Amino acid sequence: MAVLQTMVTPTMVHIHKETTNQSFIDMHNYLKSKGIQNNDFFLILYDAGLKGIDPRDPNLPQYMKVRIMNECRINYWYFLREVVRIPDQGGQVNAGARYKLHRGNLAMNFLFQINFNMFVEMPRQHGKTVAALCRYLWVYNFATTNSEIMFMHKDHTGSKKNLKQLKDIRDALPSYLQFSSAINSEGKKLKVPNTIVTIQNPFNNNKITTFPSARTKETANNLGRGSTMPMQYYDEFAFMPYNKEVYLAAVPAFSTASQNAKKNRSPFGILLTTTPGDLLTDSGSFAYELRNNATEWREEYYDYTYDKLIGLRDSNPDSTFFKISYTYQQLGSTTEYFNRMVREMNKEWPAIRREVLLEWAETATDCPFSTEDLDVIKSYLKVPIRTLFFGRFGQYQMNIYDDIDTNYPPIIGVDVSGCTYKDASAITVIDSKTTKVGATMNCNFIPADDLAMVIYELVTKYMQNAIVNIETNGGYGSSVVAMLKKTSVKRNLYWEIKDRVIEDRFDGIQMVKQKQKMRVYCLYSTPAVRNRLIEILFERVMYHKDKFIAPILHQEMSGMVTKKNGKVEHSDKSHDDQVFSYLMALYVWYDGHNLAENFGIMKNSLKTDADTELDELSLEDNIESVEKIDPQTLVSYEEGSTMDQVMKFVEENSKFITSTQFKDETRKYEQNKLNAEMMRDSVLRKAYCEAYGLEESMVIDRRNGAFVELPTSVFNEDEFDDVSYDEMYNEDGTISNNHSVLAGNLSSWWDKV
Repeated sequence: MAVLQTMVTPTMVHIHKETTNQSFIDMHNYLKSKGIQNNDFFLILYDAGLKGIDPRDPNLPQYMKVRIMNECRINYWYFLREVVRIPDQGGQVNAGARYKLHRGNLAMNFLFQINFNMFVEMPRQHGKTVAALCRYLWVYNFATTNSEIMFMHKDHTGSKKNLKQLKDIRDALPSYLQFSSAINSEGKKLKVPNTIVTIQNPFNNNKITTFPSARTKETANNLGRGSTMPMQYYDEFAFMPYNKEVYLAAVPAFSTASQNAKKNRSPFGILLTTTPGDLLTDSGSFAYELRNNATEWREEYYDYTYDKLIGLRDSNPDSTFFKISYTYQQLGSTTEYFNRMVREMNKEWPAIRREVLLEWAETATDCPFSTEDLDVIKSYLKVPIRTLFFGRFGQYQMNIYDDIDTNYPPIIGVDVSGCTYKDASAITVIDSKTTKVGATMNCNFIPADDLAMVIYELVTKYMQNAIVNIETNGGYGSSVVAMLKKTSVKRNLYWEIKDRVIEDRFDGIQMVKQKQKMRVYCLYSTPAVRNRLIEILFERVMYHKDKFIAPILHQEMSGMVTKKNGKVEHSDKSHDDQVFSYLMALYVWYDGHNLAENFGIMKNSLKTDADTELDELSLEDNIESVEKIDPQTLVSYEEGSTMDQVMKFVEENSKFITSTQFKDETRKYEQNKLNAEMMRDSVLRKAYCEAYGLEESMVIDRRNGAFVELPTSVFNEDEFDDVSYDEMYNEDGTISNNHSVLAGNLSSWWDKV
């Protein structure tokens, strides 16, 4: 169960499935359907006597108010589920909508409870700011004493607006839970800060302070060094001026403050919320770097123990953050929401893609792919249907986009990084029948030995027939191959036979290179090979846009550029590791040697994206091209009968035909050959007619000079139905004279036919 930071350890926990907040019940059912065992931690209730009690009832007795107050103090989920109301614009005081739980804010609140740093991106109007403010309101009112929370925004107006919204949520609480004013022992009202820039709780001295944005690097450094709060909230971080300077200066101060809070069992942590920024700006680029370095949140982590979550976080050497990112579809919004946002944002597509679709992609002016092609590729993108976890803490995740028939060898392409210069190691799995992407993994902190372990586990556990092609440039790829060659996965490594120099010797006149044919594993990317890989990529973009499907491929391709020397690669602010792992897999399919003999892959034809579109009938096609079939006119067989199985087999395997079909096709072939070759020769035609007692007029159409089909009786097909091979041929293999048709003066022609 989720770890709770509380001051009291309850002895009993109840699951409040009787709650009237339907969103919490819906989330319980969703997690349960997904196989998550820890699927009801947000329904906990410590005081079972509060079931069915409305904390907003104005007629509550005092003792019940005390019980509710105590439950709020130790149970953050109860506070959200039963107490909080989100004020509506223009609505009544102390009223509003109930807190709506969805996948995004559930992940936020779960990590809030264990004080983990978060990078959160969600589309507009999906409550990422509200989720943060409700958490900080609970901390401010109930969780600790003498602590401070920092609000920062892209400008001071934004942080002050967030503080005002928090006050509005506080004012919508029942009056006995607001704690907005206090009376001292002398009966006088305590004076505490309560302005548009800061507020202080008169009971526990907790404080929330808003910070202005920085206008210069110097002020940014000063702001950062002054951020000594254990809880720091940066809203719209990707648009905050000098966010890098502020953040880097604030980290040391936060580290000290958070350690003190941890000792005192008080909440702490950094929260960055934003929509995607502009990668051409310094602030957007830095936010994107923090985002990519963070450990991606997965819902399977709800089942992790606290120690395992700590191990998962600490296994990432580049970041202490978890990235929480959900699309509007994943948060329960429909196409109606998207269409409404398009209208409200006046069809400003750059803003829509950023604010609604969460796109960070930088499409440079010198991108080798057109915007139209990239948009078509984007239309085919999918969200993962599941995730595979590798590593001791599940820190390496592989996204599965499509189920692959692993009985037919998948192809695994691997691009290996040394975990330096922000490059990542990437794996892409393709279906060798369709060449469509099935799975991807991308990690910028995985060492070579862990990468080898991931490949080993992937092959032995999930894809025993897979072909693995690893780029061996730079030494890191070679070390991964060397490790895998010592395991059973050696048989899965792609290989070719190549000439390799094994000795240079001097013959008295010149140096002679002695070569030997050797088995070379995987692929060393020479300039010629790299050019070929780029050629394959362009071909895929031209004809197979429907097969990319993984968002990371679209994202990396959008950031690729054509350099002045003509080389196509990633820009200074983007990556291409996933693309090249994809190309390593495609190289095997397009240019691989002896795939059938060595790996059992029989290459077939591929449908292009144009073919795929033609397969999908339009409304007009349905009206004009589809006709109804009367079941009464069809011959039916009992389902599963032998005849049914045979007919299905013949239909699905067109290369197999029945003996009757074979006879018909053979006869047509022989007739055509007879007409085309023999009957055009007058001598042969005359001899043929004499041998079978035919008139030449029978085989020549005098009106147009063409040859007509010979009568069936000429072939005497029935004559051979019961003739054995021994009766038809002599011991030496010549045709027996017992069958004049085959032994006449035209027998040599028959042999040719």
